[in-house]
Amino acid sequence: MAGEAIRQVLAAKAEAMVHRSAEGLAAQLHDDFIYVNARGTRFDKSSYVETYCTSGRITFHDQEIADLQVTEFPGFAVATLTLHDRFSTGGREVRATYRSLCVFAETNGKWLWAAGQTMPAS
Repeated sequence: MAGEAIRQVLAAKAEAMVHRSAEGLAAQLHDDFIYVNARGTRFDKSSYVETYCTSGRITFHDQEIADLQVTEFPGFAVATLTLHDRFSTGGREVRATYRSLCVFAETNGKWLWAAGQTMPAS
């Protein structure tokens, strides 16, 4: 089942962001990755890794995953989840909760995050 494998990809993604491991984050992302954050900014794989790991503009302290639901299709899966984030940006600490929709592609026997969109939780 894809559910546990996708939970592991999301946990590895969160850990890579907290530890600012560009290699660790890139390893979880599909080469054709596309993402839209809660502010409406679009990222590809390299700009996502740069923004959330190497630039220093955003520093993640913690990201908790809750309410994960995964639906598997042939070759891909869609996950919905809640993220409880704690990060610093612009000299201030932010604690926020987001809802996220993520698409994962099964590539060479491994699940990779291929696309996502995040929005503030209401």
